[in-house]
Amino acid sequence: MNLGRRDLREEKVLSQAANRSYRGHRRVRAVTPRGLPGLVILLSALAHPGLPAGATETQDRYYAHQAVHDDQGVIAPWYTAQNGQLDFRARVAAETIKRYPWTTAEMAVDCVPHFLFSGHWNIADDGTITPLATNDWDNGDLGQRAAYVLSGLVDYYRYSGDPAAVALMTLQADFLLDHCLTPDDHPWPRFLISVPNKGKSYGKCDPQGIIQLDIAAEAGLAMLKAYQVTGQSRWLQACRHWGDLLAAKRNRAGGAPPWSRYANPETVPWKDDTQTGGVVYLLYFLDELLRLGYSGPQGAIVEARDAGRAYLRDTLLDRWTVNDVWGRNYWDWEDPVQAENVTEFVARYMMDNPDQFPHWRTDARNILALFFNHTGVCPHSAGEVYSGAWAFPESNACCGRSLWYGPMELAIPWAQYGRQADSLWARELARRMQILATYDGHDTGVSEDNIDGGFIVNKEWFKIAHPSALKHLLGTLAWLPEEFGAARENHIMRSTAVVNSVVYRRGVVQYSTYDAPPGTVDVVRLAFVPARITAGGRQLRQLDDPIAQRTGPARNGFVVKQLSGGDALVTIRHDGATDVVIQGDDPQRQLDDTELTYGGQWEALTQQPTWARTCHVSDTAGAEASMAFVGNQVRLIGSTSPEGGLADVYVDDKKQLVGIDCWCPTARHEQVLYYRNGLADGPHSLRVVVRGTHNPKSRGAKVYVDALQYSAATGAGSFGAGGGPTETQCLLMGYPGRQDARDALGKLWRPGAEFIIRTGAATDSVARSWWTTPAPPPVLATEDPTLYRYGVHGKEFVVNVTVGPGDYYVRLKFAANRRLNTCENCVSIAINGRPRVAKMDVAATAGGTQRAVDLVFNNVRPRNGMIDVRFTGGNPAHGLSGEAFVQGVEVGPGGGEEGAAPVTLLGRNLLDNGGFERWIADPDKGLAAASCPAGWRFEAEGAARLEKVTADSPEKAGPEAVAEGSCACRVLGSGRSRLMREVAVCPAGAYRASVLVAATAPPERAGAAAPTGA
Repeated sequence: MNLGRRDLREEKVLSQAANRSYRGHRRVRAVTPRGLPGLVILLSALAHPGLPAGATETQDRYYAHQAVHDDQGVIAPWYTAQNGQLDFRARVAAETIKRYPWTTAEMAVDCVPHFLFSGHWNIADDGTITPLATNDWDNGDLGQRAAYVLSGLVDYYRYSGDPAAVALMTLQADFLLDHCLTPDDHPWPRFLISVPNKGKSYGKCDPQGIIQLDIAAEAGLAMLKAYQVTGQSRWLQACRHWGDLLAAKRNRAGGAPPWSRYANPETVPWKDDTQTGGVVYLLYFLDELLRLGYSGPQGAIVEARDAGRAYLRDTLLDRWTVNDVWGRNYWDWEDPVQAENVTEFVARYMMDNPDQFPHWRTDARNILALFFNHTGVCPHSAGEVYSGAWAFPESNACCGRSLWYGPMELAIPWAQYGRQADSLWARELARRMQILATYDGHDTGVSEDNIDGGFIVNKEWFKIAHPSALKHLLGTLAWLPEEFGAARENHIMRSTAVVNSVVYRRGVVQYSTYDAPPGTVDVVRLAFVPARITAGGRQLRQLDDPIAQRTGPARNGFVVKQLSGGDALVTIRHDGATDVVIQGDDPQRQLDDTELTYGGQWEALTQQPTWARTCHVSDTAGAEASMAFVGNQVRLIGSTSPEGGLADVYVDDKKQLVGIDCWCPTARHEQVLYYRNGLADGPHSLRVVVRGTHNPKSRGAKVYVDALQYSAATGAGSFGAGGGPTETQCLLMGYPGRQDARDALGKLWRPGAEFIIRTGAATDSVARSWWTTPAPPPVLATEDPTLYRYGVHGKEFVVNVTVGPGDYYVRLKFAANRRLNTCENCVSIAINGRPRVAKMDVAATAGGTQRAVDLVFNNVRPRNGMIDVRFTGGNPAHGLSGEAFVQGVEVGPGGGEEGAAPVTLLGRNLLDNGGFERWIADPDKGLAAASCPAGWRFEAEGAARLEKVTADSPEKAGPEAVAEGSCACRVLGSGRSRLMREVAVCPAGAYRASVLVAATAPPERAGAAAPTGA
């Protein structure tokens, strides 16, 4: 994620440079019948040498914690409190953002939290935050950092009701407009300098910094969302102006990208200005302007948006396997490779706009799965499956063993796909990835991003450690509320609109959205079953619609899914009504401020907007408010205002790292000033101590206490243990089609991207290992030739199939149709670490080239929730340096039909490809040079003669006549003939020989029937 770290940049440069530079005797005899056109001989045996372990790695420790597994060996949460691991990690992220140190007037042009100026930090083991000095170049992550902060805080306010999110998003958005815009006389006037990598990082942004359009649009989208929370019209006006500039300056040439990557490409150290998948950020931004009613002069915003959609739909998606189509977004390098942030946004944009992308089900899935393959190439990073969960770096060239934030981000689109496409497989991928990714966190705010423990990125780069985590964890919670939602609590999990006000009272959740256009749907997780829901003052009907949890109700109303322990998942549709009130029998308790214990100077006020119309206020240092309670969670309810001040919080007499800041540019009441969940069941205490001070933006030091909420309700969080798909999965390896292939039985075969091959850092796994061009026909011995015309190949690769518990069969599809030497390129196979086939000769097993053959393995049980199939090519110990290959992988429940018996090689082909690559003279027969295969003797009666056939001479024999390598021989003429060779073998050894022949009519007998026999 645009790390900018010197050592990581050097790693990328080195990777790119590397990419550029980057005994007795036994006779074996083959006798050919009269007129047989040619043969190749292969020897094979049945030995199974040892193979390396399978792909599913299992470690004792992941990131910051010891590994925990469910009874299927799949990763399980290390955190066991009922609020759940994702809620815990999101709270830590928000608290760390809230308690970040502020700048002073002496060190910066504005007094704001340091992270607005600089993303560099250090965090000590006890949680102490120290902002670090940064250089100009590394300040280039400012635009992306701002986008994460704004979007994460917008979602956090909806989820928690914490008004600090509103205060901080105000600081962030104002900071961008006050200090990060180009001057009026710039070619892009008053536009966001999204990558300010020149100038002073604690001053105004230098317009000579990079203006990267996709990052500017990402920040603009987040600012528009924040505007809908706060109503700050200045933010909307700025974004309208940015939209006008984008519309006016787009490229209108047919077939070209509507926008380049940069507004000022002359400031960039690399020359390529191409905009690829990053165009989706501009689409989201323009869509949001249109949603807010702004279409630009003469509808220019609409035209620009439509041009961008056409570019994505009609140009980029047809090239979906090309590496840089989903890259070119990171700010600190050229980034011509698939990256996780573009991958997320593209997949989600298609799912959010299914009417514009009719093939979203296959397109989104293909691009998401491709990321596994593209990022697994680096042996040092070793991205693959760990304890059943995918873990991978941000791209194929970065960043070491930090296999953390990529899965944390991509869990969102996988979860969304799982819901919208009703795919248990996708939901399970998301569930496992996010459980593993959230092994990183400590409650101090320390985040260990090295999968082996320790730090690679997060101890120096704040943006990734917490703003990014907050955004992506709330996004995952939104789509997996049943699996990951906090048990026995109340939260708005997601909304198609923006929630701009929320009050979480006992027995009441009251909120409003900025707007409520057709199709407005919210999902709320509650600690009670709702008794009544109103929208716009009108009572909504409860609908009997079981699929509405996935698609949303077809009309205004709500659907309830009751969960364990008394919780409920409620899906609400409220078109045209922005105010929603949910009521029911809530197990939590709520005490008015009058029931708390006070010390020091407080003032009791009667205020209409507060709960029970009373509130206690103090700005005196040392003034205290306290309460004892019994439960496992507590919330302090209060108000914020432009005169708000600071206070410390103690839970069980232990000072908390995060305190309270009651400042906000606008007053908000009945808000959650502080909460702590995940406490041990039992007696606790909460104490608030007023500091008598305030942040530099506030006009006072007032702390407002309104109520206290707590709950002793208990329930187990459900995180989906033991899940996973059990249906048949069909992977067509190397297949670049956008639509699944359908076989003769009606089964659909998706592009098989869920495999790992270590082609090296910064390499393109598709270019190096996929056969995307179909092999020429025919493919014999099958009703489904398409399934055998693509494939993948490599020295070693592993296909990882995510499954649920059960017994499965594995069917592997092969065809020797690439003119490979299938002896040299023999295939060894291990399933779940168990060797199953050693050095199989595919052509020999199939009975010839251009022929389909399947291997079937039954009674396969998952290992750590996976079935992994490892393919290894050749055998260097015996001089076989070839590659393995496979065309299709099918995994299904139960047993499969019987497959072929593999023909395998004892050690190596003792005939060394039959000698057909090296033709020599036969002095015994007085023949000229290059007239006979090396090592062979040819005997003929009558007019029979030998002819050399090569792979590039199809006019003579057709490609099927070249069984292996590049040469074969053909017997022409009439009369009996014999081709012989003696081979040295081990005495009393067991050997298997096979003969591959292709029978065709000789040219001089064109039209005659082809001879048969062998």
